Amino acid sequence: MRMGRILVVEDDHAICALITDILQDAGFETRCVQTDREAYAVIPSLPTIEALILDVNLGSGTTGFDVARFARQVIPELPVIYVSGEASQTNFSAFGVPDSDFVEKPFTPDELLTTLRSRMAA
Repeated sequence: MRMGRILVVEDDHAICALITDILQDAGFETRCVQTDREAYAVIPSLPTIEALILDVNLGSGTTGFDVARFARQVIPELPVIYVSGEASQTNFSAFGVPDSDFVEKPFTPDELLTTLRSRMAA
């Protein structure tokens, strides 16, 4: 049974695969893109996504904060979870979209899933 469609935006292939595995093992349908350009292209074509999990630092280009703001313009109530090992809670508070969450890397599967389920239920 699939529980929801989640878009993951993560520039590190290994972390993208890890998050995808965690989500799929929990019953979610996932799609992962690795650049801001891919995210900007795919978000308008996926109006059925039910949550967005994204890295704050996406290498070159814009940040995860920018991608999340764009996603919220397309899907206003979209649950957003930022993951990062470099961004701080202060940066998240200053630049994150309202009603979103921040999970610091490294995280456990339970931390990510608990945060996701909580945000999707809100």
